[in-house]
Amino acid sequence: MGAPAAGDDGSVPGDSGSGCGGRSADPSSGGEGHRCRSPGGGDRDGSPPIGGPVKSDVSSNRKGDLIMPKLEPIDFADARRLCFERVTPLDRVRIPLGQSAGEVLARSVELPEDVPPFDRSVIDGFAVRSVDCSQAKANEPAVLSVVDEVAAGGWPSRSLGPGQAVRTMTGAPVAPGADAVIPIEDVRFPEGSRGLVGERIEVIAPVPVGESIQRRGEDLSRGSAPVEAGRRIGPAEAAVLATAGVEEVEVCRAPRVALFSTGDELVSGPGPLTPGKIRNSNGPMLLAMTRLAGADARDLGRLPDLPDKVIEAVAGVLEWADVVVTTGAVSVGDYDVVPGAMEELGMDILFQRVRIRPGKPVTVAVKGNKMWFALPGNPASAFVTGHLFLLPSLRLMRGYTGWDLSKTEAELRGRPGGEPGPSVRFWRARAWIEDGRVVADADREQSSSALSSFVGANAVVEVPPFADPAVGDRVTVWWLNPLVP
Repeated sequence: MGAPAAGDDGSVPGDSGSGCGGRSADPSSGGEGHRCRSPGGGDRDGSPPIGGPVKSDVSSNRKGDLIMPKLEPIDFADARRLCFERVTPLDRVRIPLGQSAGEVLARSVELPEDVPPFDRSVIDGFAVRSVDCSQAKANEPAVLSVVDEVAAGGWPSRSLGPGQAVRTMTGAPVAPGADAVIPIEDVRFPEGSRGLVGERIEVIAPVPVGESIQRRGEDLSRGSAPVEAGRRIGPAEAAVLATAGVEEVEVCRAPRVALFSTGDELVSGPGPLTPGKIRNSNGPMLLAMTRLAGADARDLGRLPDLPDKVIEAVAGVLEWADVVVTTGAVSVGDYDVVPGAMEELGMDILFQRVRIRPGKPVTVAVKGNKMWFALPGNPASAFVTGHLFLLPSLRLMRGYTGWDLSKTEAELRGRPGGEPGPSVRFWRARAWIEDGRVVADADREQSSSALSSFVGANAVVEVPPFADPAVGDRVTVWWLNPLVP
């Protein structure tokens, strides 16, 4: 797919919808942010929109029976805030611990006992009293009598007295009276001795108090909650939960996501393309993106650019889906029917355009606890807005504590061309750690229609409005890995 020509303000005409770059873009630009809840601007409760009145023309852009409002874009930070504050946590369910990998813990688990629950040896050796070994030397060893043996899972049968030692295995309890464990390899056995009960050993050097002993509760204390709600369950978390005696965990269920791609130009699968057709890349991309985020996502195929068909399909899936995701048909061209369909279904449109590039036409609407993310159709636009709006929302639904993408500062190693403007730009980039610092290379194609702009990208560089960072400057980088942090 070729990249469409850029407009005078640096925007891409095809950044409005379906991946073909042929739908018209709204010529309006600038303006202050707003909370778009109704075609006339402002909230449905009559409160004024954020930053001033919305410029809206509800008499134009009529598609069939749908009235399509023209709206000013809002600021990036305002759009994310409006989106995330409307996310509803999902129902909690209980599942076996062995099936919980990748889930998000919904309730913290307190430990019923100390870990370890007793003083234990961390080596194979002999439990001793350090005072008995304080003067030990190679030529004047401390001679001790072995009076007991304790294996892991066992328990000492007696306390330790002066001049005595207890043969102790790794993980075994330390006998009362002992304050150190000396490794087997650091003792000598007199002739005929193997260090068994009733025999003698020779200690040839002093041993510090506490040597090779893990004290009761030293690792984790009773009543603590080392795995708190909002943590993703991985190998470490599973180990701690099992230590707490947990067999079932309470988690937020996976979000159910319905994916649609809109556009009469889209086809799927192999075979030659007929004139005017392109292959649908957004559906598989978003299916992978949402499933990696833990969603129960289904790609339901293509929708035509017909209002009644879009309304019928979305109304049907809202019976079971928590989230609907569409790509394309979201701007203000003659075939961009999604915003009107949102209104027809009684959804509150939180915003319809955002001051970002790529992805300006991104639109989010809600109805109750259901959300509709209408992403632009150009692949890079869908990719960027999917990461910045959709994925954090899915993580919020699942109860993540660290639900947003991670950000850091980086040194800009390479940059693309292009002129600054009033929108926040997101350059697709490759970032890595070099000599203890993060560096990012964004010297690649950045067209909103270019698949190559995000292949191999693991980050986006945020470029503020009217900023024009040079190579070597410090920039903000958003990591795209959905499992971070």
